[in-house]
Amino acid sequence: MIDILLNLDNDEVIIVECKTSKERGYNKFSTVSRQLKSYQNLALKNNLRIVKILLIAPEFSDDFVTDCEMDTEMNLSLMTASTLSNISEAFKSSKYTEFPHVLFRDIVINEERIIKALSK
Repeated sequence: MIDILLNLDNDEVIIVECKTSKERGYNKFSTVSRQLKSYQNLALKNNLRIVKILLIAPEFSDDFVTDCEMDTEMNLSLMTASTLSNISEAFKSSKYTEFPHVLFRDIVINEERIIKALSK
C-alpha cells in the first residue's frame, strides 16, 4: 500500500513512501525500487499523472543515491526525515497556502534551497 498519495488535482499525484531502517544508511535500492515501480504502475493504470515520487528515510547511503540517480523509469527524489521536518517548519511560517511542489526537482532534496525559496 502507498504510504501517502497527495492529490494535486487534474489527476496529478505525488507518491510518498516512508522508510525506517535499523541500519545506518538506507542502502537497499533494488527492493525499494520494485515497490515504487509497483505503485507507479498502479497509479498509471488509474490514469493518474505522477508528478513526483518522494522517498523519505532517516538517511541514504552513497550507493543508494547513485543507484537512484541511474534509475530512468521513475521521477524519484530522496529526502531525509530531518529535511522533511525542517521544510515543513519553514512552510508553516511562509506566505504560501499551498506547497510549491516544483521545488522537489533534485534527486536528493536540497533542504537549504527549498527553505530559502519558501522564505522569499
